[in-house]
Amino acid sequence: MPFNDAAKNAMLDALDESASQITHVGVHTLTDPGTSGTANAGEATGGSPVYARQPVTWGAAASGQKANTNALTLDVPPGTYGFLTYWSASTGNTTQYRGYAPLNGTVKGFGSVDAAGVTADAIQSAGHGLVDGDRVMLFNVFSESLPAGLAEGTVYHVVTSTADSFEVSLTQGGASVNITGQGELFWQKVVPEVFGSQGQITVAAGALVLDATGI
Repeated sequence: MPFNDAAKNAMLDALDESASQITHVGVHTLTDPGTSGTANAGEATGGSPVYARQPVTWGAAASGQKANTNALTLDVPPGTYGFLTYWSASTGNTTQYRGYAPLNGTVKGFGSVDAAGVTADAIQSAGHGLVDGDRVMLFNVFSESLPAGLAEGTVYHVVTSTADSFEVSLTQGGASVNITGQGELFWQKVVPEVFGSQGQITVAAGALVLDATGI
């Protein structure tokens, strides 16, 4: 069932830090954090200065979206990181996990696979702006099914991109994933950050967006 903006805004505001829901932001490696009650293993740990989740504040939701109002700086040890994770506490992973967002995932959009797309293994997404070599994650759209052959939680590589469509591969420049069924999806670009030594991941105010426009 679709919701109007008033309902979407109310749902997002229920996740506000004042309600002890999303109070802190963390960092994960390229391992999919998942959407179960606890995050999959992969949260950053250690380093000097030692890694720690950072508190976040949120503005009021509007037009089905909600953004952070404070800038964040997270110290991380050497490694490759792909996700920002949302938590209701500064520590713990039993009932504290709330979800995640691809790192540097400001480029995003909706896509679909029709009968022609199944034949071509191609995702249609008008003016998507992706190019070969970009990395993306695909997500289910509310009340729709992800096209068969594609998996939520996998970081794919974009291949054979055109202005209004793209294909995905499990490897850089590799063969396109075989899509076997039609469906709808939401995609979001992932730009991993790689550190050969101790470093920092910074998140500007307004860069974290909780988006309910897909429901």
